[in-house]
Amino acid sequence: MSDAIRTEILGHAAGGSLLDAIFNDYGRSWRDDTDPTLSTLAELHNAGEIDLLAIVTKSSISAFQGHLFWQGQQVYRALISQLEASAEALLSVIQILIDAAGQDFAAGMPVEEFAKWCALDPSRPAELLGLVDRKVPNADRFLTIAIKNGVAVDKAYFMDRAYAFLTSGTETEKQSAINALGQVPLSTNEDWDRLLEAFADLLSAEASDSIRSPLLTAIARRFDGASQERQDRLTALGIAAVAPLGDFTLDTAARTLAFDPEHLSLTLIDALLDALLAIKGANKGTVEMLDLALMKLLKQGHAARTRRCLETLLRREDDPIELEQLDSLCYALREAGGQVFEDWIVAWLLDGDYALCGALNDALFGAGSDEFIFDIDFTRFGLREVDYAYLARKAIATFFLKQSVMTSLLVSLLRTAPPAATEAIVELVIDPILINYAGIRDEYLQPIADNAADPAQTAVQRALDGQDAYLAGLRSIGRVPELHPSERERRLEWQRHSDSMADAWRAARKKSIFASIATESLILYGTRAVSWFADHDDARRRIETPMGSISHSFEMPRVEIVDPLGLQMMLVHFRGEDRPQ
Repeated sequence: MSDAIRTEILGHAAGGSLLDAIFNDYGRSWRDDTDPTLSTLAELHNAGEIDLLAIVTKSSISAFQGHLFWQGQQVYRALISQLEASAEALLSVIQILIDAAGQDFAAGMPVEEFAKWCALDPSRPAELLGLVDRKVPNADRFLTIAIKNGVAVDKAYFMDRAYAFLTSGTETEKQSAINALGQVPLSTNEDWDRLLEAFADLLSAEASDSIRSPLLTAIARRFDGASQERQDRLTALGIAAVAPLGDFTLDTAARTLAFDPEHLSLTLIDALLDALLAIKGANKGTVEMLDLALMKLLKQGHAARTRRCLETLLRREDDPIELEQLDSLCYALREAGGQVFEDWIVAWLLDGDYALCGALNDALFGAGSDEFIFDIDFTRFGLREVDYAYLARKAIATFFLKQSVMTSLLVSLLRTAPPAATEAIVELVIDPILINYAGIRDEYLQPIADNAADPAQTAVQRALDGQDAYLAGLRSIGRVPELHPSERERRLEWQRHSDSMADAWRAARKKSIFASIATESLILYGTRAVSWFADHDDARRRIETPMGSISHSFEMPRVEIVDPLGLQMMLVHFRGEDRPQ
């Protein structure tokens, strides 16, 4: 023990400033749990020279907020397992720290250290269990720790107590006992039978949603290492637990699939996905968990299951879930690429439902993705002849403002399309694609027409010839002044176009990730921004950030100018078309 540190700590304790020193000085200097100041604090407390627990009250800790509170919380977290103290005193301080942390991600860290403290002495689990029996406030929240550590000391006693809580405990006690039983070691057939029968009894007693939720978690944990027979029984219990579709249980179902799906049976995975079809869009936290769950299943090779679940959610007439809400899934799908991505795109285009196709365009191909190029081998999909032109029309209706995505899908179709379907697709490449987007010719189509090894060469060349014939026909009549828009008409169209672009810009800003994490400032002049920050020793530091520009350009379809109504009618017709029988 350093004499200087010891003297300093005792001085703070005598002057009543020890808590302030912990949250300010010691919290700021803390780097890891081996900090000598921490060991000195623990030694002085254990020797009875200071009391680190008595100084922590709701009122005393309220003076520390934000990063200052986090600093002091880290010190106490590191100290908890080192302190010689009663379970009641330690529990009280931990609860105060948890309540003060609120929704902070690190709020539960002291609980982990309290579990370590409980495991260090064989008498501590019984002491903690005694607090639960005495109904000490908040002690029931730590019952799981008592049972898990107590089983290592006296398995028969603590297991009996756990099962007793299932039948006669309060709701919180039941939840804690269920959590513990989902984690304690089961070494014999009798242990397994007792657990499974107890869980079945809970379900048959029409357990509440708040009981079914931890029960589902415990069931999922027990799959790891269980025999096939036990997995079958666990599957039946899991299906029964999630069947009432309560909000808490649905949230747990999503979390189970997001964080622990590896050992679950396929039958239970399907049951959980079916239950999650009842998820409420207003439960944002559960929707976020569903996003992670679907992403995890996709990465583990369950793409078809993921897609089937998502299709139902997107098509719900009441309270549909938007694909844009599932950004983790969308990112994982784009990252997967290859056949997984292609199968998804083709399946939804073939389905033809605009709720699905629109989701593809909005969520998977957002801003900046209009240069994406597909090269799909459509022989994998067993398409009929009539499906080729149908798919081409659906690709146009879905991705019309993304010319590279749209055109590459049609070219991919041309590479394997039968002759009768090829002509229909060529006509679609000419009109509406080439008539509306001249730039796609030189950027993408001409190199294909020049490549004799490309199966689509002949068809693409016919499309380019068709565009040339169309342009020659337009030029043959010369300039017709009567058809030239007046100045007023041009101004009206420009105003309409400007208003529509402004509306689109405002709508895009609402979904911008930058708008959610950055503060907007209007800079009247200059090429850089200057900010001042306080570093770790409160000194102010000047930081200059050079400013740059971000821009994106795209080509507007020509027919949008001369015949916007006709263009929209064509797209509406394509979007509403049913797949040929």
